[in-house]
Parts: sequence; C-alpha cells; structure tokens
Amino acid sequence: MKKKTVAITVLVIAIIALMIFLNLNKNNDLTVSSGVISKKNAISVKATTIETGTISSYVSAPGQVKEVNKAQIFFDTPLRVLNVFVDKYDLVQEGDRLVELDVSTLTDELERLKIQKEIQSITLKKLESGQNLLSLETNLASARNAYTRAEDAYNSALEEYNKQLKLYESGVISEAQLKQYDQALKDAKSALDNAQINLESAEKSYDSSVSSYDLDIQAQVKNVELLSRQIAEIERKLSKIKSLEKSPITGYVTEIYLTEGGYTVTGQPAFTIIDSQNLEISATVDEYNSKDILPGQKVRITGDALGENVELAGEVISVAPVATKVQSTSGTQTVIEVIIEPKEGFDVLKPGLNVDCEIITHEKSGIPVAEFNIFLEDKDKNQYVMLIDKDNMTVHQKYVTLGIYSDMLVEIMDGLEPGDMVVVDPQPSLKDGDRVKVVE
Repeated sequence: MKKKTVAITVLVIAIIALMIFLNLNKNNDLTVSSGVISKKNAISVKATTIETGTISSYVSAPGQVKEVNKAQIFFDTPLRVLNVFVDKYDLVQEGDRLVELDVSTLTDELERLKIQKEIQSITLKKLESGQNLLSLETNLASARNAYTRAEDAYNSALEEYNKQLKLYESGVISEAQLKQYDQALKDAKSALDNAQINLESAEKSYDSSVSSYDLDIQAQVKNVELLSRQIAEIERKLSKIKSLEKSPITGYVTEIYLTEGGYTVTGQPAFTIIDSQNLEISATVDEYNSKDILPGQKVRITGDALGENVELAGEVISVAPVATKVQSTSGTQTVIEVIIEPKEGFDVLKPGLNVDCEIITHEKSGIPVAEFNIFLEDKDKNQYVMLIDKDNMTVHQKYVTLGIYSDMLVEIMDGLEPGDMVVVDPQPSLKDGDRVKVVE
C-alpha cells in the first residue's frame, strides 16, 4: 500500500509541474516588452532604402556601319589596261597610282590635230595678208592698161582711115591703098573689143573676190577655232585620265573591275575605294520611339563583331525627316532612319558590320532612384509603395510620382526622399498600419 501511495503522489506532482510549465509559456506569448507586441504578431518583409543615383533612359536601334566617303572611278573612254598597281583590300594614299592605261590613240589624234591647225593658221595668215587681192588688182590694172592702149590704137587707126578716105576721094590714092587702111581699122577695132572683154572679166573677178574676202577670213578663223577646241578636248581627256589613274582619297581598295590587257568599260566603275576612318552608322528606330530622338544625343554602340564587353561612344547627327516601311519577320514595320557618328573604335568598326545602338534620350544624376520591385498600382493605375515607419515598424501606403525609366531603375520625382525605407515586392494583402519585421 505504501508503494502505491508514493507512485500516485509522484504522478500528481508531475501533472502539476506540467500544468505550471504550460501556463508560464502561455503568459510569455502575451507579454508586452517596451510597449511593442512580440514579433510573433509582425509580418516578415524585405526592405530597401531609397538612395540617390544616376539614371538614363535609352531607345534601342539596330544599325549598320557605313562609309561616309567612298570613291568610285569611272573612265569615259574605252582604253587598254597596261598595268594594275594595286590589289583588292590594299590601303592606298591619296595620289597613289592605281593603273596605267594606253592613251596612244588620243596622243596620236592630238598630234594630227595640232599639225592641221598649224596648216590652217598659215592659210589664215595668207588670207589676212591680202596676197590674193593684190594679184587680182595687178590683173585688173593690166587689163585697164591694155584696154587704154587698144582704144588709143583704134582712135589712131580711125583717124588715119578718114584721112586716107579723103585722099582716095580726091584721086590721090588708089582703092587698093584705101583697103589697107580699112583693114588696119578693123584690126584695131577687134583688138579694142577683146581688150574690153578682158577688162570686164578682170573687174568681175576683182569685185567677186573683194565681196568674199571677209567671208573667207571668217570661215578660216572658224576652222582654226574648231581645231583648237578639238585639241583642248583631247588634252582635257588626257589630263582627266591621268588624274583618274591615281587614288582620289586615302582608303582601302574594295573593288577592282580591271584586268591587265583588257579594256576599261564605259559606265562601270574601274575601282571602288572607301575611307575606313570616316564612318557613320545607319540605325532604324520604330515610329513610337522616334519622337524622343534628337541630334546631339549620346549613343552606346555594342555588337558581336566588336568583341565582348566592348562599348563605343557615338552621337546622333541627324534624324530622317520621313519614315520608311521595312519588311521584318513580324510583317511590315514603319521606321525612322537615324544617322550616328562614332567617336572612337575605328580600329574595330568596319563598313557593313551590324551593331546595336542605345540612344540615350534622358540622363539625370543625384536624384532619388529605385528598382521596379517596390511599386504597386491601384485600380486607377496610380503607383504607390508601402513606406516603413522605422519608429514603430508599421507600414503606410504612399503614392509616388515617377520620372524617367531605365532597365533597372526609375526616377522618383515626388513622394519619397533619400533614406526612406520601403517594402520590397510588397504583397497586395499588406495594409496600412500592419506591423512588419525586416528580414534578409
């Protein structure tokens, strides 16, 4: 009996001790320390502190590197190629000789025209000297003198005949003698007629020559001028050919369309040379973002061909005044062309490379910024955060005004100040006045 009583007593004591322990734990759960309810009643949240920083927004634009300065050399005249002095992709300096062409046909024609001009110039000098007119004047004077002599001879013969006629009528001379004087008169008259004809012919020749003299000189002057122009044209062609045989710019030879022994082709470039140090990027921006693009904006240039982690600086220099439509995988797209000038990296940029451009449309420093994971939206699309009161560890809904966006950050224009603590990834169930505890 004694052992049974001891066992019951021990059991009762153990039960009483258990009840006391449970009661103490219950009271501890309801204990208030320093006026704050135990952390068992607070909501665990992650938090961040608003800080100042730098933010920039940008528009992405795919682009292609292009040369600004490109020279294509054309020859107007088919000419045989004697020597080609460069190979494809050679670097040439301005003035370096590229090719030697056979210009013998032009030089031969030039010499022929020069000789012909010299002959025509001599003829012109002869005309201007009046030698032809001098000869005609001499002929005319001779004809006049001959006519005068014939006329004098006729008058003398007529006078003598009339004298002899009177003698015949007086019976002094015979009829046979009179006929001699009559024949002499007839011969003088015939000579006078011939002299008249010769004089008239000489006068006509002289008058005709005098009237055409100025015209002959003018025609000869025109002949000389025509030859001079033909000579000048060939000399211009030769000078142009000699100039085109040399590189007009410093750059790389990207195309050669000539072969030694062949001929130049009219209308087809013989060489293409590009200036690799004078480049631009032609990028396209979709029509929605085009309104934010302005000349002078900074650009970040990247691309697979530039190398990993390589970023080059550039600047927008022009925005196309018109939009164009391009075909993409998703259909037709309206884009605006933007021309970007690289500021560096000419050793890696090459015409034809595809690059990615980030055109910085806005950039601010020393302003309150935050990541996107602190914001919520109400039914009216107004944005707010859950601001933590660090004194009593409660949260309050705080509406904010946001500014420019970047990939990771957004500008806080109003509603928060640097140093404010806000909830990260707040749950919609979190309400004003809720107590929180910050966890890592």
